[in-house]
Amino acid sequence: MDDNIRGHQPPAPDMHVSRSQAEATRLLPLAERVLTRYPFKHREIEHLVTHSNVMFRVVSENGNQMVLRVGTPHANYRSNIEIEVSWLDAIRGETGLDVVQPIATSEGKLIVDEFDNTIEKERACVLFSWVPGRQMGDGSGPFAYRLLGAMCASLQQHGRTFMPPTPERMRLWDEVFYYRQDFDPVIIQNPAYGHLFDRSRTTTIRKAMELAQGVLDDSYANALPQVVHGDLHEWNVHIASSRLYALDFEDVMWALPAQDASICLYSSRKSELVTDVRAAFRKGFESVAPWPIVDERQLDGFHASRQIMLMNYAGRTLPVDEAADYLNDVMPWLERYVKRYG
Repeated sequence: MDDNIRGHQPPAPDMHVSRSQAEATRLLPLAERVLTRYPFKHREIEHLVTHSNVMFRVVSENGNQMVLRVGTPHANYRSNIEIEVSWLDAIRGETGLDVVQPIATSEGKLIVDEFDNTIEKERACVLFSWVPGRQMGDGSGPFAYRLLGAMCASLQQHGRTFMPPTPERMRLWDEVFYYRQDFDPVIIQNPAYGHLFDRSRTTTIRKAMELAQGVLDDSYANALPQVVHGDLHEWNVHIASSRLYALDFEDVMWALPAQDASICLYSSRKSELVTDVRAAFRKGFESVAPWPIVDERQLDGFHASRQIMLMNYAGRTLPVDEAADYLNDVMPWLERYVKRYG
């Protein structure tokens, strides 16, 4: 989930970077053990990035690059990871879409569970193909958003026919805090976080939650959810030679096509190019499928719902200064939302 707030964060303090690096160093032997399960030898492994999970860049003896994701048990269900790799495998076999590919072990498994003695839990690890190009990134222009619209619609097209192995365990975005209490406890009204969420701010958030939940209820009364990427945005796609490559399917969930499309447009909601971006995204989407978003009220409601969830996550997980900067940055949009629809 932290990729969604990354575009609004200031650089992390050295201490925060050091903690991430320290965890990566500690997990390196575990990553090495995981790699012994694959039908090749590696010549390089190095820490790539840490978000919810720890990512390592791997280079095989013949020079192929890959990414090993070492999972964090408290960040996702094991069953959701099973759904993720199952869908990716199906997309690879049944479509021509450019998506990251999970790589099978010598035994044909797409997930390796490796025990971490320091937390006394198994970590679900997945080795992925290397995705070419660079991140599309926040602030991309209309051309990239047109490609993103087509990618979003194409993934939805496949998702409509895909049945996950454990559908009952997959998240459903029918409420603001769809991550539930187990992975993202709601702290917005917790007095311990009053330095970030004062009375005025929480009053606005409560009103926005009521409005956004109303949009969710109305939307689900008139449409059915399906399997969607659930986190398809500028930082989870790469662009290379006028082609988009989708990655990070870990948040796969049940949601409406309109909700999935709204995620793609979330970061652009405050952009000066918002009109052009939305038009380009819609053009790309409609080259594949009918436009799913009913009106601006629905789109804004989905954006408000997502923003509130991310504000809660930021307040709970970021260092205090970073959380304060992020909340100060996004709060004006939420205030305008309440003023417009309240």
